[in-house]
Amino acid sequence: MPMVQTPSPAVPRTREELLEPTWLQTALDDIADDDTIVAVEATGTSKTRLEKLQFAVTMEGPAGRRVGRYCAKATLDGSDGGSAAEAMFYLDVAPRLDVRRPGVHYAAVEGTASIIVMDDIVALGGKFMNPHFPFTTGIVRATLAQLARLHGTTWGLGPVADIPWLDHGLARFAAMQDAEALQKLLDDGRADGFPAEIRSGENLLRALRAQQSLGVTSLLHGDTHTGNVYLDPAGRGSFFDWEVVQTGHWAQDVAYHLGTALTIDDRRAHEEDLLRFYLAELAATGAPAPSFAEAWDLYRKSFGYGYLLWVITMIRGRDEVLQHMPRLGAALTDHQTYRLLGIA
Repeated sequence: MPMVQTPSPAVPRTREELLEPTWLQTALDDIADDDTIVAVEATGTSKTRLEKLQFAVTMEGPAGRRVGRYCAKATLDGSDGGSAAEAMFYLDVAPRLDVRRPGVHYAAVEGTASIIVMDDIVALGGKFMNPHFPFTTGIVRATLAQLARLHGTTWGLGPVADIPWLDHGLARFAAMQDAEALQKLLDDGRADGFPAEIRSGENLLRALRAQQSLGVTSLLHGDTHTGNVYLDPAGRGSFFDWEVVQTGHWAQDVAYHLGTALTIDDRRAHEEDLLRFYLAELAATGAPAPSFAEAWDLYRKSFGYGYLLWVITMIRGRDEVLQHMPRLGAALTDHQTYRLLGIA
């Protein structure tokens, strides 16, 4: 959706600046000029790296009184910071896509600071997912359909090929890693009990480099784990947190998602059927979907990236790390991913 005129400041640095009625009137695209803000109330907050501040805005207008419910994602502690890549996604990329995502009413980047103001999903009847609530296959079919639409409609990068800041995420993440640092993380307890070959930082780094040879097919969400999925008010699985949106190979998003969203037993029982479903949805977009045999091989080779993200995760709770890591470790082992990539 189009963003309105830039208010001042473009990016509030504090809660007080954000919740100031004049700023909200100028910034939010669903508050009309003939609406009068009569109350603003903070209704909740949570924080990992960034604060997510929920707030309600009561307005009076020609149609009467109404309440808008929002969630701002920013620093709001007086400092610069934020999620510039995600704000840029909503400004530059999202208007070109046809996938479910939170309604965003304002996004801006100002120097090293950024902000996103979106719908308050929970207040509007949605539900955030997490690794302690493994997905049903029905939910996964809905999320896979969304990934297929994202991948298929950007196949060959089509409508987003001209956006200069989008890059090959796997290559970027692999270049940032150091085998010794990865080994320290793998030895901190998160990989206890795993086979020796996938507890090796050097093997993981080599696998990431090998996975790059699969190439680029489309735009990817880039971080398709359980905690980045919500159910919309109709109960449909949908993705949010587009902070690491990137270009890459479709199988990376799919392997990462199935490797985290399902319990180990459910993945083993249903992943072939779910991959066939994804391929049918991909073909329905007009993209050149591979055969199942080819797709199965690509899928099996693509678990290293998701595994990396949970090896290096420090800002999420340890409980989430210890839910996702065994699932991803089992997927790597079941599919002999490193062997298929020529590693170990």
